[in-house]
Amino acid sequence: MDAMSLCDPSILRSTKTNAVSDPACPRWETWCVALFALGFLLFNLVTSTRYPFVWIDEVMYSDPAVNLFLGNGFTSSAWYIQHAGEFWAGNVPLHSLLLCGWMKLFGFSILAVRSINYVYLIGGCLLLWRACLRLNLVATSRARLLLLGLVAGGYSVIFSYRSGRPDCLALLVVCAFIYAHSLERRWRRNLVYFLLGLLSPWVGLQLLPLLAVGGILLLFYLGWNFLPQLGAAYGGVAVGLATLVSFYVSHGVFGQFLKSIRQHTAVGLFQMLARGEFRHSNLIPKDFSFMILFLLAVALAVRQFRRGTFKSALSFGLVYSIALSITLVLSGKFPTYYGWMTYLPLSLCVCAALAQARPDGALPRLSGILLAAAIGVGVLLNAATAAYDWKDRDYANVEKLVRENVTGSDWMYGEFSTYYAAKGRVARTFMPMYLPSFLPDEKERVTVLLVAPKDLEEVTNVIGGNWVSTGKRFVPERSGFLGTKMKMGFLSTQNYELEVYRRAEHSLP
Repeated sequence: MDAMSLCDPSILRSTKTNAVSDPACPRWETWCVALFALGFLLFNLVTSTRYPFVWIDEVMYSDPAVNLFLGNGFTSSAWYIQHAGEFWAGNVPLHSLLLCGWMKLFGFSILAVRSINYVYLIGGCLLLWRACLRLNLVATSRARLLLLGLVAGGYSVIFSYRSGRPDCLALLVVCAFIYAHSLERRWRRNLVYFLLGLLSPWVGLQLLPLLAVGGILLLFYLGWNFLPQLGAAYGGVAVGLATLVSFYVSHGVFGQFLKSIRQHTAVGLFQMLARGEFRHSNLIPKDFSFMILFLLAVALAVRQFRRGTFKSALSFGLVYSIALSITLVLSGKFPTYYGWMTYLPLSLCVCAALAQARPDGALPRLSGILLAAAIGVGVLLNAATAAYDWKDRDYANVEKLVRENVTGSDWMYGEFSTYYAAKGRVARTFMPMYLPSFLPDEKERVTVLLVAPKDLEEVTNVIGGNWVSTGKRFVPERSGFLGTKMKMGFLSTQNYELEVYRRAEHSLP
């Protein structure tokens, strides 16, 4: 089969006689996939609490689930739009609901919250692997295993599954879409596409640009035979949006929902620029693995073009990644944790092309170097950052400070790093993004602050009152990128730095 045939609809069409039926898989490949999944899970469980540091998005998207788990309702005192007593109206409710169920099995802890992403990622990889087999998208065992390595080792993907954000649930849904295309009966494919489309708005509105760009391009590449599936997916999206709107309207928080998503769109970007804030790093893609993989894809595409192949899986991957990147930038938001949306499909297309390519000339050497670099840059950058500050990243330091300096009756305002240590231990917790939403009576009832000294003035200007240091603090041995003063946020280089402050009338002797 040549590369051109990868886009032949007959390859992807579900019949009883084509590649969609379950193919034979070498036993050694199955064992490698099983060992990959087990090794991935164990490594991440063992290192979960050390890297990255507990940060903004992780806490904001976990707090509604934690409150629901603790019996405090679907609410949040870590969100930036709503008051702590309101029904939470964030943009990714399904992750929070699933996380609550996950914690009912494994309890509340930093490990429990972060580990659900590892399961999302493993599930996505297994679905992608099976789809490659059933659809014959990636024709060799080595290329399929390479695909798993690329996905798990990509910089943006590592950021997503290690950071405690809900992005890996969206990745799982996209892999489920790919696998659904291999279902043998047309009505089953259409039904699953509809259901996945319905879930997509609940998983995250960021999936909508992906589905729009990907669906239109697939219709062009696969032909009109793909139209029923595309219609089913888009119909599901419409129903999903309607149910999501109805869900928030029924709880009286639809206005808050609109406010919460506005800051993640071009509207929020234009408002920021109008205020004179011209630095917006979320518009600058920083997926180093994707950049290297894109270079390899271009080299392979040039080779295919010279041989007269134009409409191939590889050309789809290139056009898709460029089109979606432009769409996300124009929408006002393309942060690192959205990078998987271009990186994963391009990885699939590159591996499909490599499985079909003839190993002649300098192609094997060039491909090997660039593939190793794509995985290496993601793994090594994160590993070096984590290893260098390994001692400072020990979350036991934060837990000890909280345990020894707060009581069950305290109302505490703290840095995001204090979240897991304080949540459930004190009467109420408030996080930095909640500062604009503080109610007057909440400000008066806050009794203790756990913040970095540099942030004290900003916090007390909002909360008010007279605050004194108890002298209890945790100061990291190092701060910044590899011991320098630089704060490389996309490498998670901020270490924990906290000091305990109490109101003068509540200060401890």
